[in-house]
Amino acid sequence: MKKYDFALAWNSSHREKFVNWVRRECSLRKLEFLLINSNNAKDVINRLEKGRLKIKFLLDNESDYDIRTDLFARLCYAVKDIGGYVICDPDDAREAANKAVAHYDLIKANIPVPYTVVVRNWEPDNFKLTKEEIRRLGTPFIIKPASGFGQKGVVKNADGSIKEIARARHFNRGDNFLLQEKIEPVFFDERQGWFRVYFLFGEIIPCWWNTETGRYSHVTLREMYNYRLLPLARITSEIARITNMEFFTTEIAITGKGKERRFVVIDYVNDQPELCVRSEKVGGGPVPEVVQHIAERIVEIALRMLKDKEVGIYRSIWLSKANLEDESI
Repeated sequence: MKKYDFALAWNSSHREKFVNWVRRECSLRKLEFLLINSNNAKDVINRLEKGRLKIKFLLDNESDYDIRTDLFARLCYAVKDIGGYVICDPDDAREAANKAVAHYDLIKANIPVPYTVVVRNWEPDNFKLTKEEIRRLGTPFIIKPASGFGQKGVVKNADGSIKEIARARHFNRGDNFLLQEKIEPVFFDERQGWFRVYFLFGEIIPCWWNTETGRYSHVTLREMYNYRLLPLARITSEIARITNMEFFTTEIAITGKGKERRFVVIDYVNDQPELCVRSEKVGGGPVPEVVQHIAERIVEIALRMLKDKEVGIYRSIWLSKANLEDESI
C-alpha cells in the first residue's frame, strides 16, 4: 500500500505559491506529499476505497458538500473513513458552511450578526416580506445563498420587491437564502473597518480587508491597540468553539461610533480560506507573509499529529512584524 503523509486538495494552478510553500515544508520535514486535483482525484479515491492507498493528513481546499456528486467531498470522506485526518472534518465543515445553520448557532451564542430573514427553499416565488421585516432590514439590503461561497449568487443592493427576491433565489432554487441587513462600516483613516480573520488551530490572524479591491493587509500591534480590535480575536475564537472548525476565515465589520460602536459578523465561516497570492500587478488578495506562515504552521501541525504529539489549541494572535525603527505600539 502506498502511503502519503500530507495531501493537498487543490484545483487551481500547481504553481501557486501556497502549493510550493506546502511542498517545501513537507520536504524539509521528510513528509511524503501528494497534490490532488481534478486530473487525479478519481484515481486517488478509487485507490483509497480499495485499500491500495493511505492518506494520513488531508488539507481540503475544493470540496462542495452541497453537490452529491462532488469528487472532493467524496475524497474527504474517503480519507476520514480509513482513519486519516481531514482539515476540517467533513461533517463539521458541511454544517458550518451553511449560513442558514450557522446564523442561528451564532445568535444562540450571543455573537452579533446582521438582522436576517431566512427564506427556506420551499417558500413560493411570490414570497413577500412583512412591513416589520422590511423596516428592520432597511434598504438596500443583501441577498445571499445559504450554501454559497466566493460571493456567487449575492445581490448587494436589493430593494425588497417580490420579483427581485424571486430572481435572486433562482440562482439555486434548492438552497435556502438569507436576506440580510446591509452593514455600513466605520472608517479608520482611509481604511474600512472591515476584516477577514484567519483561525488556524487556535492561532488568530486578523487582516484588514477592502470590500472593493479584495486587498488584505495584516493588522499591526499598534492598530490592534489604537483601534481596540481585540474583540476580533474573541469573536473568532467563539466561532471556532461553536462550529468545531480548525481552519477557516470569518468576515467581521465594525459599525457605529461611540456607544453605538459594535463588531458584526458578516460572513460567518469560510472553510476554504483565500490562499492564492496575487502579484503586485494584479493587486488585491491575501498577504504573502500570512499565507506562507499558514503553510509552514499547517505542515508542522501535521507532523506533530503524525508523531502522536499534542497539538494543543492555545489561543494566540499573530500580528504583522513590527518596523525596527518603531518598536512602540
